Amino acid sequence: MKYEEIAICVIIVRTYSYFEETGRGNSFERFPYLRVLSERLTEDALKEWEQGQSIQAERYWTLLRAIGDGKTVDPVVHTAFDLCLAAMYIPEFSAYLNFYTGNAATIQLAFELEGISCPAYEEMTEKLRCLQKICRIDWNKVPLSLAAMEADNRIFAYLFSEEAGNPEVLQTPVFGEGEWYLCEEPLHPMFIRRKLAEECAAWMQDAAFPTVLQIEGNGGRRFLAKNIAHLLGKNMFMVPIDKCKDFLGEAAGEQKSALLRELFWGGELFCLYGLRPEIFAEWQITEADFWKNVVLPVLDAGVSVFLCTETRFPVYDGYFPGKRVELKPLSRKERQQVFEGFSSMYGLTVDCPRYSVHYRLSAKEIARALELWKQEGSAAEEAFARICSQLLCGGSKKALGEISYPQVRFTDLKVPDKVRETLEQICCSAQENYRIFEEWELGKQYPYGRAVTVMLSGPPGTGKTMTAHAIACELGIPLYQVELSRVMDKYIGETEKHLEEIFTFAEKANVVLFFDEADALFGRRGEVTEGRDRYANMEVSYILQRVEQFDGIVVLSTNFYNNIDKAFLRRMKYVLKYQIPDEALRRSIWESCLPAEHFREPLDMDYLSAQFEFTGGMIKNVVLSACVMAVHVQKRLCMEFLLQAIRAEYEKMEWPVSAGMWGEYGYLVGTVDENRLRR
Repeated sequence: MKYEEIAICVIIVRTYSYFEETGRGNSFERFPYLRVLSERLTEDALKEWEQGQSIQAERYWTLLRAIGDGKTVDPVVHTAFDLCLAAMYIPEFSAYLNFYTGNAATIQLAFELEGISCPAYEEMTEKLRCLQKICRIDWNKVPLSLAAMEADNRIFAYLFSEEAGNPEVLQTPVFGEGEWYLCEEPLHPMFIRRKLAEECAAWMQDAAFPTVLQIEGNGGRRFLAKNIAHLLGKNMFMVPIDKCKDFLGEAAGEQKSALLRELFWGGELFCLYGLRPEIFAEWQITEADFWKNVVLPVLDAGVSVFLCTETRFPVYDGYFPGKRVELKPLSRKERQQVFEGFSSMYGLTVDCPRYSVHYRLSAKEIARALELWKQEGSAAEEAFARICSQLLCGGSKKALGEISYPQVRFTDLKVPDKVRETLEQICCSAQENYRIFEEWELGKQYPYGRAVTVMLSGPPGTGKTMTAHAIACELGIPLYQVELSRVMDKYIGETEKHLEEIFTFAEKANVVLFFDEADALFGRRGEVTEGRDRYANMEVSYILQRVEQFDGIVVLSTNFYNNIDKAFLRRMKYVLKYQIPDEALRRSIWESCLPAEHFREPLDMDYLSAQFEFTGGMIKNVVLSACVMAVHVQKRLCMEFLLQAIRAEYEKMEWPVSAGMWGEYGYLVGTVDENRLRR
């Protein structure tokens, strides 16, 4: 007979003897199979059982010590365990107990078999807490002494296995709401925070009792927990907080028992992730309820706990015997290390310093981006940049603005050389900021105000919006154009709330944040004459503070430079004032806007650029209108269509028109009623 089979026969005989002593004689009469089993318990079998030299014997006693204090075997717990084991392995024994006691295996029967008829309640619950590590306990039973106890199926996988080593018992979790991280599972290298993992592992190793490690912050919380478990050489069961709501309901006893059984078989670490302060209101519980019902039972079972939270999780005084670790967003240097690590791991060549500046991805997102790029099989870095942008912007809230991916470059801008030089400096500032603050060690002198802030001012149509698009294109990042009509709200505090959403998104997505017609939002603060003025000034003050804290690229454009609050102008690192283009620049704009030569007749470019002081936007409108006229009559573009479009532009702007302005081309325009156009 196997060792555990002898143990089962022993408890059957002990139970039969107890029933005989208590007036239930000949109790095997209705259960002949139990009599047969009891007769197998020979002296040789008992001797073998007492010696306990087999693998199964070693596991049997190891299990009994483990569910107690880890060193000794409690007699009552031992007897209760044998009752549960026999009831599960021999269904007829379960029926036998029910027939003579009205219950299955109970802690009361275990006490009675040990000669204790009336155990103290505290002692009884203590034994049940030990047994719940490997047995189902009906904690809702009244009285608790008659609560049904049922052995976990994993006991058989552990005790009955013929393997010399420790048999695998974690394949199907009893508590089916989580997953195991087994310490022997390989993890990819820690490119950052390796020292932190080692410090936490050493602290947990030195702790005299099970403890709590709270890992809070942005990204990498569970990965850090896995690495600590790996360093400790312990398995870890990982469960999302949303699966633990039943710990506080009617099924709390069974849920906690299932979790503790899972933890008993797997190891000494438990990770609870996805925690958020809002669960207290959602579940209608207090901090004390959470700690007493979710965390403390695990600690009492001898298992250390990881709590993974995005923000600081409320601590209930007296129930936090542990340590808190904050994971701050990755610095530029840390992002570079992660880019270098994963690109080397995937065998890819990436400009890591550049991408660490442009894309503020988490470590997980960096790994995902490189994995997708490798799967795509494209060697072009433009494809990788697109993947990074999609990871940053996809799924983020953009209701207050629009994301675009401009294709306009600096070469497409028709601006003076001095403006072009400043634009190149702006891009250099955005790309090389880290050199100044890290390598040149100026970070301490500039703890805030590191944003690349640009003010574009000038008349409409001079290229301000096009410049913002070109900056984004040159940097290879998206443009986020804010919709001011959605941002500004008549209700007090809502405008600031919307702006906070915008800046938070821009910080995460690393976009060029573009405020067009910015004077509507960044206007001068005025004298307070009524309540609304006070709150309007508060909005401006909030924006000033938020721009100061921002660490990104902000571009503002305005047609009314003098209306911008001076405090904003002080915070603008670059101010570009656009003017009406001169003749040479207008000629360049005309030539860049016209269609290919085979779609047009010879045009007098000297006359067009010298005679009409148009902005770039107006020239584009004129050329487009003239092309529509030509296509409509199926002709090539010529001076006649251009002059008719120019006259329409003058009428739209309500500018005076004179016959002399057309010069030698007056015949193409026809007679004009100057008084009518001068209205």
